[in-house]
Amino acid sequence: MEHTLGPDDPRIRERAYRLWEQEGRPEHRHLDHWAQAAREIEEEDRRNSGGPRVNGPDAGLATPDDPAARNQREAAEHLGQSTLPSDK
Repeated sequence: MEHTLGPDDPRIRERAYRLWEQEGRPEHRHLDHWAQAAREIEEEDRRNSGGPRVNGPDAGLATPDDPAARNQREAAEHLGQSTLPSDK
């Protein structure tokens, strides 16, 4: 069963709160932060499930993601590296 994001998803609530805090707790921006959090989490879920990335080179092509390559890519992203070894 696929998880769908909804208004009670704690991941969105926590991410939106962090975004709000990072921006200095501005008033009247809760809907913007919520929408941004939902987009980010949806993209992460899609990336982690092996689906195509939004606006990425593979958009529209559902190809399975190799778990080892995904782990390497995520580690490089976490470390802020701009170049990755080829997944091919």
